[in-house]
Amino acid sequence: MAKVVLKSNLQNLAFKKESAYVTRAVQHGNIDGDSFLEAVNRNSNLDRHIVYSAAEAIAKEFKNFLMNGFSVTVPGIGIFSYGIKAKAAATAEEAGAGKVYRRKINYRPTVELKNLAKQVKLTSNVVVATDEEENDGE
Repeated sequence: MAKVVLKSNLQNLAFKKESAYVTRAVQHGNIDGDSFLEAVNRNSNLDRHIVYSAAEAIAKEFKNFLMNGFSVTVPGIGIFSYGIKAKAAATAEEAGAGKVYRRKINYRPTVELKNLAKQVKLTSNVVVATDEEENDGE
């Protein structure tokens, strides 16, 4: 079973004007593209060059479809789509590309992936004390 370590830090919450412990998942690092493809290669019966060529072709087509307005389903992973945030306009003439203030990629995971996330064991809620708390104990 997969597991994720949690860490809680005391933080100032500006919107509440008070402090509270905020819990987040601990990230253990970043897997770069080559390391990811090497892991795929080790866990498949495919030649290394086939794995890398397939990944390159998938990335190229993924970007092509996504940047041309298609939603793209990646089997076992989810659906990606291009999105924007735009300011509202009073008239149709004022609306349009000039009102866009953010471009983004939307992602909806598959039901299978969501269910896997629910099964992850959450462990070791490590509380990190602030300098003030450490000095209060002296």
